[in-house]
Amino acid sequence: MQSLISNIIISKPNKYAKLRLRPATLYYLRIEFAHTTLYKLGYTTTSLMERVHGRPTIYRYIVRKGKRVRVHAAGHNGMGLPKNAKVYVVATLDNNNGSLVYQWEQYLHTLHYNSKYVGRQVMENGNTELYVSDILGLDN
Repeated sequence: MQSLISNIIISKPNKYAKLRLRPATLYYLRIEFAHTTLYKLGYTTTSLMERVHGRPTIYRYIVRKGKRVRVHAAGHNGMGLPKNAKVYVVATLDNNNGSLVYQWEQYLHTLHYNSKYVGRQVMENGNTELYVSDILGLDN
């Protein structure tokens, strides 16, 4: 994947300054379900496993006005894949500059716009980053 992005020129380095402080991962996945194969190109500042499968909501209890109250740290359900989906990691690229990784992702989405999946919603999150073919040519 490194060779695919080595010539990308970053045009707006200050626009994504907040992300610069966070390491990030550019990932490319093959997702199979119901006799269908799609590819997902994405970016995450969390672990790839958490991005795919989510983070459980963690509940804790506090005492408020003499009563025990349940509060929670926000969790999320990852991509919200169909239950029978199989996910294969085709390629990943880690970098300490999250801004740079985000811009690589956006460039690749723009470059391969005509190959995007168009159809019913397959996932709860990230559905717009799906492709109908191996756009990067990395899935051997």
